[in-house]
Amino acid sequence: MTTPAIIIGMIYVLALTTSIVPWAVGLDPKGESTVSRQVLVALVFAATQALMAFIGYLLGSLIDYLFGDFIKYLVFGLMVIVAAKMIVDSMKVLKAKRLYSFTSNWGYLLLGIIASMNTLIMGLCSQGFMPFGNGYFLAVAAAGFLWAFFSVRTQYTPKMLRTTSFIEFSGAVFMIIIAIIYLFTDLIQ
Repeated sequence: MTTPAIIIGMIYVLALTTSIVPWAVGLDPKGESTVSRQVLVALVFAATQALMAFIGYLLGSLIDYLFGDFIKYLVFGLMVIVAAKMIVDSMKVLKAKRLYSFTSNWGYLLLGIIASMNTLIMGLCSQGFMPFGNGYFLAVAAAGFLWAFFSVRTQYTPKMLRTTSFIEFSGAVFMIIIAIIYLFTDLIQ
């Protein structure tokens, strides 16, 4: 891999997993739990990101023969669709329509699965674009862990809602830029 491909791949993985932040904020507020619980919740988010990316990869490998030479356009289209979904979700966060709280540990798993829908969707076309090869799954898990670890103990405030909305919106903008780079250049081929 070339240096630009590595940098774009890292930005892609971070942008793809930004949807974790609004789902994880406020789940484990400071003072109510230990750091080990924070790590456990972040590991749940990381594992679900990697698992859903792998499931998407497996499903995509079943149907990739249908697209042949058009896989590049499918990758571009799915990146734009995921970016549009992230923009809509960021607006919902800004309007405080996505606030969650749990008393059961199963809720963390459910939120982790819901937060990993972007990686599932992009996994469907991983035969056309999967940065880092098989290391992609580890990269997605690491990014998911980092996003969740740093946001899970954050308190809900109006400023935090704006910040999480901005993070997800920024991820969408980077996804669109990477989609354009992918379609029109050979930097990340």
